[in-house]
Amino acid sequence: MDTRNELYHHLIKQFQDYSAEELVQLNNELVSGRWGTSRSTFRTAVLNTLSKKGVDLSAIIHRNDGFTTIQIVPVALTENNVLIPLPE
Repeated sequence: MDTRNELYHHLIKQFQDYSAEELVQLNNELVSGRWGTSRSTFRTAVLNTLSKKGVDLSAIIHRNDGFTTIQIVPVALTENNVLIPLPE
């Protein structure tokens, strides 16, 4: 991959076939592991794919005064398809 953008689009294609539970597990590995500089690209692709699958991410994404903050925490998927942060 030449750029992060190409990597991101490659990951989006790959993650389409993952279940929501597999994506949640991957997120949790990303936030607790040492993935280096590509971690944010992987996590963005994971979260965008979860969103496209209809998962509610509002418990970890906060918008305030034009800024968006995404918590870097392990998460769980509820029965209602809502992603919730887990205690660290």
